[in-house]
Amino acid sequence: MKMGLRIVALFLAMAMCSCLAPQNTQMVVVDSSEWSQRTQIDVANSDTLSLRNISVAVRTNSRFKSTTLPLKIEVLTPDGRIFSEEYSLSVPSAEGAKIVSQSVALPYRNDVVLSMSGRYIFVLTPLVPIKGVEAVGVVIND
Repeated sequence: MKMGLRIVALFLAMAMCSCLAPQNTQMVVVDSSEWSQRTQIDVANSDTLSLRNISVAVRTNSRFKSTTLPLKIEVLTPDGRIFSEEYSLSVPSAEGAKIVSQSVALPYRNDVVLSMSGRYIFVLTPLVPIKGVEAVGVVIND
């Protein structure tokens, strides 16, 4: 019996540790009646070696009807460099007829190294006014 309890305890410990993977998420509330303004998300970075994935996080409500999210994405690095591009993210449709709101992380870049320590500034600007977006952000994880 004691061996069975040890195995259960080991599986629980492994499950809990797997949930602790490093993840940095920053969100900013926007005007859900019509998001049309640039939104700045500040991300502190201290890991200059790991390959990570960057996603754009979006919280939408029932007024959001689009299947894409056309954005201008700007990244300002700690040394003052600026990267800018227009990018259209695919948004999965909400499942269920009575969805009040949903949050999704939309993949943007994979296997990225943020090679400098310091503050990275992500600026997200919708290319067209968008109804039903409550908050946007950036998720950086391994």
